[in-house]
Amino acid sequence: MAYEKLLNEIYAAVSLKYLWAEYKPVFIKSESPDWINETMDFGLEVSQALMPDDGKTESFIEQYLGCRKEELPESAIERYGDRLYFYNGRFWAVLPDPELEQDYLKKAEYRFDRKLEKLNANYKNKRYNGLYLFLHPTDETTIDAQSLFEYMKQRQKNEKVQFDWVFLNCSKVIYVCNCIADTLEPIVLPENAENFLNTEAEYLRYLKEWGEGVALDEAEE
Repeated sequence: MAYEKLLNEIYAAVSLKYLWAEYKPVFIKSESPDWINETMDFGLEVSQALMPDDGKTESFIEQYLGCRKEELPESAIERYGDRLYFYNGRFWAVLPDPELEQDYLKKAEYRFDRKLEKLNANYKNKRYNGLYLFLHPTDETTIDAQSLFEYMKQRQKNEKVQFDWVFLNCSKVIYVCNCIADTLEPIVLPENAENFLNTEAEYLRYLKEWGEGVALDEAEE
């Protein structure tokens, strides 16, 4: 699925807070990258494995996220049809088109390249830098995380600033690509964890204004 940008960012931070063994409090909202963690001297950028052609759908989601079906324009209902995903009567996502081939590796490589360029151009670099990518697979068995990890290592080996960790979110599994230790480890979400993370992220999204400097744990208090 493709969700709203801020909701993605909060979900990423919450998932790492609860599931990443190396996490230390606390994530603080920022821009370029999306989160800063002063304790870890770590910056985290959050993105989706999307190609440029996916931009219209992403903009539509940004504009109408959380709206009821009757609030959506008729043109969108005609365009997306059954691909519109509703939860508790509200719009939350656009499902992938089953008639189109979904090349997740290609999309992930493209998005990694763009984020690596920005990391070396205009991001606030910390001692450690991370990228959290939502891959949105329709079938998690199609994700070759090892091949993607090898691509990312080769792609950035000559760059001045590199991503030290890349997190590949595949819904029920989050692959942790540790470029420092050269390891790839899966975090298999425990039973009910996905529902918990979704609920927590949606709650925090509307809890308060997420301006720069707002701490994740502060919002949860």
